[in-house]
Amino acid sequence: MQISRPYSGPFFTRLFVFFLLGPAVSVVLHGAEPLKTATVPVLDGGVQINGQLDEPQWKKAYLLGPFVNNDDASPVTELTRVRVFHDREALYLGWEVSDSDIQATFTARDSHFWEEEVVEFFLSTERIDTYFELQWNPLGGIFDAIIRNKLGTDGKSKGIDGDWSYTAEGMKSRVRVDGTVGNAADQDQGWTVEVRVPFADLGISRPEPGTTWRANFYRFNRGGKRAVEKQSWTPTLDPMFHQPNRFGFLKFQ
Repeated sequence: MQISRPYSGPFFTRLFVFFLLGPAVSVVLHGAEPLKTATVPVLDGGVQINGQLDEPQWKKAYLLGPFVNNDDASPVTELTRVRVFHDREALYLGWEVSDSDIQATFTARDSHFWEEEVVEFFLSTERIDTYFELQWNPLGGIFDAIIRNKLGTDGKSKGIDGDWSYTAEGMKSRVRVDGTVGNAADQDQGWTVEVRVPFADLGISRPEPGTTWRANFYRFNRGGKRAVEKQSWTPTLDPMFHQPNRFGFLKFQ
């Protein structure tokens, strides 16, 4: 890992749809916010993982957004965007994070990055109660684990456990910082994270066209005198990020 710094409808209608399509749909209908869908294009790989997001592929990638406050879907104070595409071998993520006060100290793999500033990617390729959790912080720190989530009959989490020893061996990432990490006295601009996650690290082959996975994207925004801002692509509408029935959808071309 390297770091560089150059830089609803009526009640009876909903009831009918519930019995017709099942409880998974009811999560969307009864939530205050609909679940989001991203169409992930297939593009030529070969991008250089350097944190710059300046290759043509990133301009053609799907742009997720806007991020909102996770608990109540209200607007956030600083912008977060994610671009996503895939090729024959890997999934690519490009994070663009506006941040006026970049704060982080952890560097060791699998540190408690969520206690500082971090971006997070949760991905379920099969069962909704089992998913990968990947994180990256402004200092290039990485967290990777497989989460097992005990879900209640209402679909909400009753607690998590997981394989904390899991390592995404082939994953590559690079962070670029426009500002100074850990110095609250100056005015920072933000940071980017460029990520390549091989499908082999997810224990699967390349997804066929039309394949849909469940996923969500999050950010802990700290710094300055503001309260902790928990951002998400599809808000869980709960203090906890680990609500997989509120994950959005990644549909692969």
